Amino acid sequence: MPVSEMLVVIIATISPFMLAIGVIVYLYKSRVAKQSTLIKIVELGATVDPEMMKMLSDDSNGHKTDFKYGLVWLAIGIPLTLGIWLRFSISDAVFGTIPVFIGIAYLIAAKYKLRETS
Repeated sequence: MPVSEMLVVIIATISPFMLAIGVIVYLYKSRVAKQSTLIKIVELGATVDPEMMKMLSDDSNGHKTDFKYGLVWLAIGIPLTLGIWLRFSISDAVFGTIPVFIGIAYLIAAKYKLRETS
């Protein structure tokens, strides 16, 4: 095997792990920064309001987040389904509909969460 092909294999094997490590480090550093902000506020003698806690919390379960996830899944699923359908056959395109249905489920969840909050 030539060196260039070996290099491609090595990079393709290592890059997903490096990406996962990068995401974990980023999440860890953001949580540490939020906690240090709260510690500084308490050390200065200020009170921590519920609004401040809500602002610093990871409230990613809102209807807007579900709506965004639904749109992203649909944006991935629809072209994937059409591409598989046009390239192969309709029976193979069934696998492309999985992201479409996940997107639809997120949009339905966002709609019900929006009703729940109002």
